[in-house]
Amino acid sequence: MDLYIDELKYKLTHFEGELPGWESQQKLSPPYRDRFDIESVKKANPRAAAVLIMLYENDDGDIEFPVTLRQIYQGVHSNQISLPGGAFEPEDIELSRTAVRETCEELGVYEEDIEIALQLTELYIPPSNFLVYPFVGFYKGVPNFDIQSYEVQQVVPLDLGAFLRAESLNFEREFGGHRVEIPGYDLGENEYIWGATAMILSEFADLTEML
Repeated sequence: MDLYIDELKYKLTHFEGELPGWESQQKLSPPYRDRFDIESVKKANPRAAAVLIMLYENDDGDIEFPVTLRQIYQGVHSNQISLPGGAFEPEDIELSRTAVRETCEELGVYEEDIEIALQLTELYIPPSNFLVYPFVGFYKGVPNFDIQSYEVQQVVPLDLGAFLRAESLNFEREFGGHRVEIPGYDLGENEYIWGATAMILSEFADLTEML
């Protein structure tokens, strides 16, 4: 499909259909992952978080969105490719605000230039006990990234059209001394989008194809 940012923004903002949900998420789900009943997860009081697929038009007129390479730290998501976002704070009031605030903190972009279009399907992340709420939004203009180096090693802008045309693939990772094949998106240089981030982007890709 030909992608024009104003048309895409209108269609996503006014989308009233049923989200692809788990049917799309599971395409990029690691083989060891179970399917979780979200309502049951919510009753167990998990930690809430939000992430943002932030779309913008670059200087060449192509639509991009950024993913980040996390810093190395003592945690389950160390050194992984992620969407910008983070944990809900009470002062956020609502989760879309969390997605915007965390994106601004991590990428050095401006809150007033971000407009939320819609929320995707929640996704539970068992290792960190986060229930993640993904949002899609649009950035006015071309962002000048000024990363928060405490959390982010690098920003990787992805071309939306190329991403939608890309095929997922399986690669190997070691868990507990065992080699496991995991589906993901190849970024080159031995970097992959996998796990929850890949599952979220899988739903977004399918949703975009529905428009």
